[in-house]
Amino acid sequence: MLLSQLWSCDGPRRLLQSTGLCTMGCALPLATGAAMGSGQPTLCFVGDAGLEMVLGELATLRDLALPVVVIVLVDEALGLIALKQRQMGLARAGVDLGLSDFAAIARAFGGHGATVGDRATLAREAADAFARPGFSLLACRIDAAAYEGAF
Repeated sequence: MLLSQLWSCDGPRRLLQSTGLCTMGCALPLATGAAMGSGQPTLCFVGDAGLEMVLGELATLRDLALPVVVIVLVDEALGLIALKQRQMGLARAGVDLGLSDFAAIARAFGGHGATVGDRATLAREAADAFARPGFSLLACRIDAAAYEGAF
């Protein structure tokens, strides 16, 4: 959701997202359909919890040899729900996740996987990802505190 406030598109039909309901877990299936329909490399941004809901879709990317670059925003939490709990003065409950090795998971599904910790590595890995066949997954650590004040 935060990404849609920052992303600029250069034409129509360049951004697919769940609006209104903020559906978790829809980003990878949307990107899969976009790649199938267009035949073009497709960029997918997804949170760690949303990706964990649909990890089996990585097999679809592999089996169909789809050129999808998956950027996983890893904050080990249901960040927006935690923010809403805090804003309402509620105790933090049910929003913390364990740390999954998403790069290893991508490799286990037959794709390229990398963990990214800085912008230079992200730029290099993203360029490489768009140049290689098949799917790539880049797990990017983010600070959940970035949500504060954004909503």
